[in-house]
Amino acid sequence: MKKLLPSFLVGLALLLAPISAQAANRTEWTAGNGQGLTWGALINSADMASMTSAYTVLSTVTGIANGTNLDQFMDISCKLVIASSTVAAGANISFWLYPLQEDGSTYGDGQLTAGTPANLTPAWSPIATVPLYAAAAQTTLWAYAQGIVLPPGTFKIAMQDNSGFNLTSGTQTCDYRTYNIELNN
Repeated sequence: MKKLLPSFLVGLALLLAPISAQAANRTEWTAGNGQGLTWGALINSADMASMTSAYTVLSTVTGIANGTNLDQFMDISCKLVIASSTVAAGANISFWLYPLQEDGSTYGDGQLTAGTPANLTPAWSPIATVPLYAAAAQTTLWAYAQGIVLPPGTFKIAMQDNSGFNLTSGTQTCDYRTYNIELNN
């Protein structure tokens, strides 16, 4: 019995060795190959200025070309301005990804014209819906969505204002950044 115990321990140590060797590796976030971690324009301010509530606008920013960069994730940050109003519970801002179709000029289903808000909701699921804080007398709406999975290829983003109030004619901002997962760093 005494001779069996040391061989058992040696065998156990050999069995566990590869597991401990793998634990030395780690995974981390890394800046995207396209936009990277610096915020850049996702939707131009003029696209959203004076936009009516429940309307959707397709960005006039040049399509995000992710066919070469192949970034995996995107965060969206928006600062939208309304007249001083009470935002009701359930208010939100929603975002849709509009892929460039095979014809090389049509984004999504072709129902939206870039920079022209329309009273329609895209027929597919949004990539993010951000609830808005329900409060009285606020003028600034903040929307932040993180970890949005990106497809390969070119696309634009559409945004729908479901705040219950029209956006003002002032400066509206909607930016993005991209990142990836680096394995075995």
